[in-house]
Amino acid sequence: MRVIQIICIAALLGSCGDRKSAFSERDLDAVNQIRRDYINGWLAGDSETVLGIFAEDATIIPSGVSPIVGKGEIKKYWFPNNGSETIIHSYEVDLLELHVSDSMAYSLEKGTINFTYTFGEVTMTKETTSYASSIFRKKSEDRWEVISRMWTTKNE
Repeated sequence: MRVIQIICIAALLGSCGDRKSAFSERDLDAVNQIRRDYINGWLAGDSETVLGIFAEDATIIPSGVSPIVGKGEIKKYWFPNNGSETIIHSYEVDLLELHVSDSMAYSLEKGTINFTYTFGEVTMTKETTSYASSIFRKKSEDRWEVISRMWTTKNE
């Protein structure tokens, strides 16, 4: 059900492309800042920054995985308390599309990430390319948040 809502919101935002949107440069800057915070948070290994961009009821849909709903569940997925460690070596993102309206926004991106994952005696270094879409909502006059992020991954 949540996935259907996300698709409907994205379709609605896309259909508004020819109309004038009531958004300010400040809104555009705020959405772009969230995008930068997400990337920089991963590069710094800063889980608080990464999670801080998401709404409490946010959903992520990783490639090949069922939707993960709620900031607490997202934290368990990305930052499990099991002794594993992920180090991001590089994360480059190309913005393919960004649309901001007065209260909603979406972005489409192509990203390449290089990371090392260690769990116990197992260490794996990997580079992946992904296409991601994010849906943002305006929470207050000065605050935007991500309500959904989904991506596909292609291993290089």
